[in-house]
Amino acid sequence: MKRAAALALIVAGCGGFIDNQAAKSTLKILKASSASAQKLSDVDLARDALAGGIVQLDAFAIAYPDHPEFKRMHAEALCQYGIAFVFDEWEDAAMGGRPDEAAHLAGRLGRLLPACVDANLALLPPQWRAARGQGPDAITAILPTVTADQVPALLLIATADAVTVPVTANLDLLPSIDVMLRWCAELAPGSSDALAETMLGTLHAAASPFIGGPNGMAELETAKRLAPPGTLLIDVTIANAKRDKAALEKLVATDLRTWPDRRLSNELALRKARRYLAAMK
Repeated sequence: MKRAAALALIVAGCGGFIDNQAAKSTLKILKASSASAQKLSDVDLARDALAGGIVQLDAFAIAYPDHPEFKRMHAEALCQYGIAFVFDEWEDAAMGGRPDEAAHLAGRLGRLLPACVDANLALLPPQWRAARGQGPDAITAILPTVTADQVPALLLIATADAVTVPVTANLDLLPSIDVMLRWCAELAPGSSDALAETMLGTLHAAASPFIGGPNGMAELETAKRLAPPGTLLIDVTIANAKRDKAALEKLVATDLRTWPDRRLSNELALRKARRYLAAMK
C-alpha cells in the first residue's frame, strides 16, 4: 500500500513536470511564431493567421492556468486583431465612402474592442474594473498603483478606447484615455514602439482643430525619438497631421526590405499613407 501511494505521488509529480515542460515548449513556439509574423509582407495572410491564433491562445490559457503568459498573449492578440486589422479596414471603408461596409465593420469593432479591454482588465488588479465604470477621476486616483509590468495591459486598454472614439464619436472617453496614455508614457517611455506617445499625439492632432489644445506634434516628435528605427507609422502620422503630401508620397515609395523584422507593421503603416494621400487629392 505504501509503495502504491509512493508511486502515485511520483506519477502525479511527473504529470505536473510534463505539463510544465509542455507549456514552456508551447510558449517558445508561440513567441517564435509571433516574431516570424512580424516579417510577413502579406497583410491578409497575417490577419487570417491571427484570427485563428486567438482561439488557440485562449485554449492554451485554459489548458495551462499556471502559466499566465498564455493569458497575456491571448489578450494582446485580441487587441492586435481588432486595432491593427479590423479598425484599419473600418478606416479604409469610412474614408473610401463605403458606408455599408463601414457600418458592418463598426459592428464587429463594437464586439472586438470591448473584448480587448475586458481581457486586459483581467490582467490588472480588480479595482481597475470598478474604476472603469466611475470615470476619469477614479482612473486617475489609482494610476499611482500601476507597476511597470502592468503597463502593457493598461496601454492596450487605452489604445482600444482611443480607436473606439472615431468609430462611435464618443468624446466622453477622451479624458480617461489621455490620463492612461500619459501615465504609460511616464512609467515606460517609448515602450511598444512608443505607442503611448504616438496615440497621444494622434488624439491631440485630431481633436485640436475642433476643441483647441495642443496639436500633438510634441508627443509625435517624442515618439519618433524614442521608437526603434523604421517605425514608419509615426512618420505617416506626423505627415498626415501636417497634411504633408510630399512626405506621404516619399513614405509610400519606401523600400520596406530595409527593416525586415518590422515588415508587417510597416506594410500596415503604408496602407494608411496611401489612404491619406488619396484623401488629399
